[in-house]
Amino acid sequence: MKSSIAHSIKHREKPNDDFNTPVELVKNLIKLVPLKPNDIVCDNAFGTGNFYNNLPDFTINQYSKDFYNWQTKQNWFITNPPYSNLDDWLEHSCQLAIEGFAYLLGLHNLTPRRIEMCERYGFKISSIHLCKVFKWFGISAFIVWRKKQFHRNIKLTYDRKVWR
Repeated sequence: MKSSIAHSIKHREKPNDDFNTPVELVKNLIKLVPLKPNDIVCDNAFGTGNFYNNLPDFTINQYSKDFYNWQTKQNWFITNPPYSNLDDWLEHSCQLAIEGFAYLLGLHNLTPRRIEMCERYGFKISSIHLCKVFKWFGISAFIVWRKKQFHRNIKLTYDRKVWR
C-alpha cells in the first residue's frame, strides 16, 4: 500500500516546484561539476538565483525562467529543477547540453527509465552526491550527467550535514 503522504505529493492539483536550495549547499555542489574556463553555464530553473549567483567567475553564466522555450545550446545546465515534469525537463536538457547537466533531485526521482533515456542521448552519470535538506522529503542527490565521458565507475559522495 502506498503511503498517503507520497500519494498526496504525487497527485496534487497544483505542483509545488519551489524548493529553494541552501546557498552553502549550492556552493559545495557546483564544485562537483567539471567546469572549464569560458564554459557557458545556465541555471535553467532560476528562482531565487542561488545557483546562478554562485557559478564561478571563469564561466559565462546565463539563466532561464522559461526553460521549455530555451533553444540555445550550452556547455552545462546546473540547477534544482522542477520535479513535476522531470521527464520533459531531462529530455530537453539532453537536447541542449553540449557537455552535460547537473541537477539536484530527490533520490527517488533517479529511475532506470530516466537513466536509460539520458543514455540514449549519449549522457551517462559520472557522479552522484547524496545530501539532506531540512524540510525536504527524503534524501536528495546531485547528479552529474556527462556526454562522451563514459565512466565505468560512478563517483559516489555524500555529506552527513542536514542543510537548512
